[in-house]
Amino acid sequence: MVLTGIVATTAAAACVVSATAAASAATARSQRSFGAAARSATAAAAENLAMMPAGQTGSRSEVPWRAVGPGWFLAEYTAGSYKKARPVTLYLFDPAGGRYELYQWAATTSPWQIADWSGDKSRALLEQPGETSTVRQLALATGKITTIHLSSHPQYVLGYTRPDGTNLLVSKHGIDRVSLSGSLQARLISGSGYTSAISAPNGTTEMVNGPNGLELVSNAGGIVRRLPVPGATAKLGGCTPVRWWNSATALATCVSNTDIYAPRVWLVPVSGAAPTALTPPRNGDDGDYGDLDAWRFGKTVYVQALGGCGTRYIGKQSASGKVTPVNVKGSAGNNAVVATSGSRMLVQEFTECTPSSSLVWLNPATRAVKHVLMAPATGGGEGVVAVVPYNRDGEQP
Repeated sequence: MVLTGIVATTAAAACVVSATAAASAATARSQRSFGAAARSATAAAAENLAMMPAGQTGSRSEVPWRAVGPGWFLAEYTAGSYKKARPVTLYLFDPAGGRYELYQWAATTSPWQIADWSGDKSRALLEQPGETSTVRQLALATGKITTIHLSSHPQYVLGYTRPDGTNLLVSKHGIDRVSLSGSLQARLISGSGYTSAISAPNGTTEMVNGPNGLELVSNAGGIVRRLPVPGATAKLGGCTPVRWWNSATALATCVSNTDIYAPRVWLVPVSGAAPTALTPPRNGDDGDYGDLDAWRFGKTVYVQALGGCGTRYIGKQSASGKVTPVNVKGSAGNNAVVATSGSRMLVQEFTECTPSSSLVWLNPATRAVKHVLMAPATGGGEGVVAVVPYNRDGEQP
């Protein structure tokens, strides 16, 4: 969603961018709603507070919804692949390692994939690669799936609006806000070049990609403020919003001629104050061909760096700007940071030769790794199909 244009540009320039088990087997495996068991008010209150012990799997009715927040994430998993049909399961994970089976699809080679999670915690957005006229929505507490018809024309859903996910943001000759029934609510900004957006935490504005920086637009439509970034050029894709650094600042990747066609991370204030470069220009000398994201742990900045020909890795940036790779034990080296929680990063590891991936928690300072959801050991299975953290576009917790 966020970096397609920048990655394509970079690749063209340098070949660098590519709680207990369920009550029965039927409850755990069929494609249906689980249905919450009848409980007394006291039992229900207790359920909403108690989390599943680490390493154990609970059912949907056991999810402590009141506890869900930063550090939780949704992950979709299968032992199948595009050649081998297998069931696909959606799990909810808590930060301590407990997980809950929310839904399971029948065996398929082309699963619908989770694309976003509503801020009110209640719904997940599902899409299928290549399908641009419909998306689906899964009610996480009930397992009910509904279809949202967008139109017969190609559209690309960017995600839910914030804070609660009462509408969707869609890219179609600009950025539109549409209802959960698919009807147009407002055209936020017009132009075929506008293809990415993130909602402000309060939902009143959206930060949109721009040819020479970012564009702050009203959720009702219209540009509020243009936010230029030094050197950003439309020829190479301009700037793309990635997520919120804090409530007043967006983190963006921008490309300029002076950056030798490599994306660079900038902090762009909503107020219109001068942006700040968080990473320096890259030329690949230290193996970093550009940066897609960045996080601050104490005084240390870590980056999501582009490696050679389609790989990504985690880098530790020194005070001088030099990047040192953070090796993830057991990984082939192609790693993407999904989210952060406390002193840890949730990392999706991609295998070198087969299309499969796993999830681990990584402490980047100590290099300690804790396995979360691993790809099939025998190979040939995709493993983690998609993963979405709570508050995906929000600031680092």
